[in-house]
Amino acid sequence: MTFDPGDSGVVFPGLGDGATYKGYNTADKTYHVNQSFLNIPLTQETMIVDLPVRVSGDAADKDRTVAYKVVQDLTTATSGTQYNITEAKIPAGEHYGYIRFELFRDAALDNSTVKVTVELENSDDLKVGSNEYKLGSLNWTNMLPMFPVSASYVRTYNCILLSPIAKTSTSVAYYSPNAHKAILDALGWPVSFWPTYSSGLADPTTGVSPMFGAYYSDLYAQKLQTYLDAYAEANNGERLRHNAGTAIGVVIQARVTGAVYNPNL
Repeated sequence: MTFDPGDSGVVFPGLGDGATYKGYNTADKTYHVNQSFLNIPLTQETMIVDLPVRVSGDAADKDRTVAYKVVQDLTTATSGTQYNITEAKIPAGEHYGYIRFELFRDAALDNSTVKVTVELENSDDLKVGSNEYKLGSLNWTNMLPMFPVSASYVRTYNCILLSPIAKTSTSVAYYSPNAHKAILDALGWPVSFWPTYSSGLADPTTGVSPMFGAYYSDLYAQKLQTYLDAYAEANNGERLRHNAGTAIGVVIQARVTGAVYNPNL
């Protein structure tokens, strides 16, 4: 069998790219990028963000156009007022390229998150390389940026945060910025840090990845519960609630041993 470089395919980064590009989620077969205007000066009204793409095959001596379509059913952002897509290509001599977004600061995102999902298509230069790696999603807000949406990061969240799904689930259905920030505050983690999940006895104090061991999840959940109780005490009994996701409006609950999820709180 021979390989023809002329048949090179374009895909979003996948499992094999995880060392550098950590956004692929096996549950929805989508590569996710999460961004926030919280990371840039308030005086800056726009931000450039790239969804990375790569070519399976040889680099070429010319720029190659990447074709795509916006998946409207999986998109909540408004083109022209919240974002524009300005360019999509694999540069000459490179194996990785980008779909480039210009994002506009919008006060509506002070309390919400929007997203654009794109699906790769065939172009004159590149065919779609794999159906498993043809979807990419850019999520952004003015709030806390989400951790990478790959299995080892999502499981860390689900191990600490109580919801109806399993603690080892890779679903982000019950993610909310309020719960994410509460975990960071409760555990003293900086905004830029989120540890990976391990099924073993990894010591979170060693600084060696993976840093989050499954056996530490109850300890971390107890710290989160202590934080949530202190929040309620400081706010006249009003408990902190999810501000996004499936549980929006529901009280944030920690996955301490024996806890039972209650969606009516």
